[in-house]
Parts: sequence; C-alpha cells; structure tokens
Amino acid sequence: MATSTPPLSISHQRTFTGTKRRIFQLLVDMGTSADAVWPFASQPFMRSPGPLVPGRTEEWHSGVHAVLEEVVPEERIVWKFLNDGVAGTHGYYITADGKQTTVTHRIEAELSEPEGRLFWRRFEDVHERTMNALFDKIARVLKR
Repeated sequence: MATSTPPLSISHQRTFTGTKRRIFQLLVDMGTSADAVWPFASQPFMRSPGPLVPGRTEEWHSGVHAVLEEVVPEERIVWKFLNDGVAGTHGYYITADGKQTTVTHRIEAELSEPEGRLFWRRFEDVHERTMNALFDKIARVLKR
C-alpha cells in the first residue's frame, strides 16, 4: 500500500512592471509557436494545440505531465498533475497593484511513496532553476 509524504506546498513569486493582460498572454502562449518566455530550448515546454480548455489542454515539460484544471483570464492558470504519485496542482496566479503585477507560481500536492517522493526529488532542483529563469525571461520580454 502506498503511503503519503507530508503535503508539498511550494511558492515562487516575482513582481514585474507590466499589465496583467500582457503577462497572462505570455503565460498562455507558453508551449505554442508564440512562446516568448520559456527559458530552456533544450528542455522544451509543449502543450496541446489550440485555446486553453480545462480538462482537455495538456502540457509536458521537465518530466511534468498535466491537464488544465482552471483558467481565469488575467487571474490564474492552474494545471492538475497527471504524473504517477503526485496528486495536486501547479499554477500561475496574477495580481496587480497599480503598474506592478505580481506572478506567483504555486505547487500544492500530495506525494505518494515512493513514486511521488522520487518524482519530486528528481524535479525539485529543475523546478527551482526553471522558475528563476522563467521569471528572468518574462522581465526581459516585458522591457522590449
């Protein structure tokens, strides 16, 4: 019988000078031919073609496989993990204060033993680097 490890709750956040609309669109475009922000060409981010449709749109990157759970324009894009051993979500949450827009990426998940714990052990470092590089790239694109 699989057991669970303590719940995973990870958050990364960065504040940008840019509109919610523009930043939301950059996040929507990730994994498409219009992607301007995914930082690692050698580790591509892919998603199923077409508009974001909850329950239908899938994504693949860095060993993660997920299906879109919820999309609220200019507020959030939330994905449900489809990886074995991982029950939960990861998503982007957008808030604005004047000309400053904050993007928070959160992972909320339960990890089973051993699959989920092993997945997270392999993914944790990649995730940290990816979030920092993604936020850096968003900042560069917004300055254009």
